[in-house]
Amino acid sequence: MADIEEQHPKETARDDAANASPQPTTIRHGSAGTVNARDVVVRQGGVRSLTARDVVIRQGGAGRVAAREVDVTQGGVGLASTNTLEVTAGGVVAAIAETARLEQSWAQAVLARESASLDQAAAGLVVSKTVEARDSAIGLVLARELRGEGVRVLMGTWSALAFGAGLGLAVALVAAARRGRGQ
Repeated sequence: MADIEEQHPKETARDDAANASPQPTTIRHGSAGTVNARDVVVRQGGVRSLTARDVVIRQGGAGRVAAREVDVTQGGVGLASTNTLEVTAGGVVAAIAETARLEQSWAQAVLARESASLDQAAAGLVVSKTVEARDSAIGLVLARELRGEGVRVLMGTWSALAFGAGLGLAVALVAAARRGRGQ
């Protein structure tokens, strides 16, 4: 069981907005199931599901986070749904945000409505209006504008379309060949 400050230690921590204290709910050295609070700080601990206005994770992790702002340092998040995401020396499996910033971090998928910024980071998929990257590696970028230096991109928008068309054609040919042998 985690130390949950400003709350009664139990599996689910709740902090209704009307009764919310100005101090954040802090989870230290352990784990919690579901946490619903105004502001949450996770230090060297973990949370299965987290809903808050602002979330700070330091050397910890969360399975699912829904918040206005999420700041992760040396930690990880499974799924982050937020307006602003900042990850430093950590990782994210999937992020849905208005703006996302990754510094010395990794992400499987980043879907940012406005902008995504990567600095010495790696990402499998980045989808955004604008992507700014420095010394980073990205598997697939779908963006109106890509700016950066020292960026390695496996596939851009046009490469992805060409790859998809080629793969679709190959699958259709194999399926037609199998049908031809079966008759």
